[in-house]
Amino acid sequence: MLRFVLFLSFALGLYQTATAGVVRVADGDCAGFEKATAQVADHPTTTTILLARNGSYVARGAAGGGGCNIALQYGSLTIEGNGATITAQGCAWGSANVVAAGASLTVRNLRIVDDTDPGCMGTVPGPLFSSGGNLSFENVVVFGANFTNVTLQGAMGANTVLRNTTWIGASLAGTFDAYNSTFINSSLTVGPSSVGLYSYIYLSNSLVSSTKQICPQGGTLYSRGGNVLTDSSCGLSASTGDRVVSTLDLPAPADHGGLVPTVQIGYGNPGYRFGVAQYCEATDARGVTRNATNCDAGAYESGGGLGLVTENGMNGLYYVPGIANGHYVSVQRIHDNKDVMVFWNTFDRNGNQAWLFGVGTLTSDRHVHALMYRNLGGVLQPGGAPTGAKPSEWGTVDIDVATCAAAQFNYQSSLPEFGSGQFPLTRLAFESAINCGD
Repeated sequence: MLRFVLFLSFALGLYQTATAGVVRVADGDCAGFEKATAQVADHPTTTTILLARNGSYVARGAAGGGGCNIALQYGSLTIEGNGATITAQGCAWGSANVVAAGASLTVRNLRIVDDTDPGCMGTVPGPLFSSGGNLSFENVVVFGANFTNVTLQGAMGANTVLRNTTWIGASLAGTFDAYNSTFINSSLTVGPSSVGLYSYIYLSNSLVSSTKQICPQGGTLYSRGGNVLTDSSCGLSASTGDRVVSTLDLPAPADHGGLVPTVQIGYGNPGYRFGVAQYCEATDARGVTRNATNCDAGAYESGGGLGLVTENGMNGLYYVPGIANGHYVSVQRIHDNKDVMVFWNTFDRNGNQAWLFGVGTLTSDRHVHALMYRNLGGVLQPGGAPTGAKPSEWGTVDIDVATCAAAQFNYQSSLPEFGSGQFPLTRLAFESAINCGD
């Protein structure tokens, strides 16, 4: 009988029983982890293993010395990573750990690094992850071995699901479903010549960017739409509800909040608001709320949570299109209430430079009303800071934020050299840590 193995080789720590079905492990020792997984295997139960927050673990395959192996025949096991990092080392992967067809494993909020030896003693390592049962990855980032090893292998008839996952330099094979996931320099359909089975991948609302062929051996990729790819080898196109682009210019995974690194995209990225609503995950890999009607493709939601334009997403620098340089408006929410700082660099009707500032209030989700001032009388002291400036009341400004990219600016001043008027604003720059979502 063909057996599919899941080789999760974790160096985990101290075994502590907490509430029923929950086991906590700490850094440094495999004994607690092995005891918890053995208990699930021997007595079919639902168990959750909690790793140390931001912990660091080293895992080794059986041929590399063993440790922290899983032999899950029955029951349901959840591994809550809490932002921990698992570094897989050793060789001959897939030779010891089994997840049988009747078992279920869920892995969440974990960073996995494949540092296995691709040529250990002349052997070819088996898949780092392989399942014939139920396997779910949620909010997981995996750093693969640049196609050297098969990172994930899902058996025909198994249920392998990826949600808000990020894969860097990984090689995936077999059958799996991916929702709102990001794949960078990864292969999605490793074919029968390498692993002995065909690939049947179901892809939804995902980003796939690679300098190599994404589907090098022609496995079958089914699209539910909302995907953006840099390679047409998988057969996806506009007719399947997807986009094929020349480049995605994706940055390296980094800390953007949440428990695991994410690949940030922003306004203007081809994956921005391209997702199909039916398959949008409720949150992204950081746990922030997604746009329910048209989420971003990939594991990161631009403008998620407080990044919505009705929140801190309006923060940034705007310019006046169609006129010369020198007219800029900066908007910045400064407290957790509705206070908004507004700066306007401009000129009066006589050509004199004017720097205006004020603290306004959000009178609605998208309307800012600010009382504006300008400093007058300041003198730059030789060798020192300017002194003598005094704020002088200037007038009022009203800003209506239409979208992440555009706003309408209205001003009213009692000073004849300014008067009143209005003009459109266009976004010049976002606040990078927040970005924006309409």
